[in-house]
Amino acid sequence: MDGVIDLESYTISIIRINNALSKLKDNRIDEVKELFDESFVDLQQLYLDIVDDLNRQEVNLNEYYLFFQNGKQAFPQYIEVLQNIDITELDESAGSLANVFKNLNKIAAAFNEE
Repeated sequence: MDGVIDLESYTISIIRINNALSKLKDNRIDEVKELFDESFVDLQQLYLDIVDDLNRQEVNLNEYYLFFQNGKQAFPQYIEVLQNIDITELDESAGSLANVFKNLNKIAAAFNEE
């Protein structure tokens, strides 16, 4: 990833999740599952890229500062919403997505302690 966060992919994933949550109100479960799964793939890759970048010897932390400052507030909200979805057909998709946000949130918490 070369020390640059893929903000476009992150933004698209967040938009997908928000759209999915909107469709959830209309009980469009199949569409919600698809949007959650697509977002999971992108966010999981983003997480892996960030971990890889942060494990390098030379890291420009400025690139991550604003992302994790925002994430400190946004990630817990998404975790809570996803964990509170009580629809059996979405358990796996919502759970996987919540786990990615938990992983990102752990990095955000540790990052901001430094």
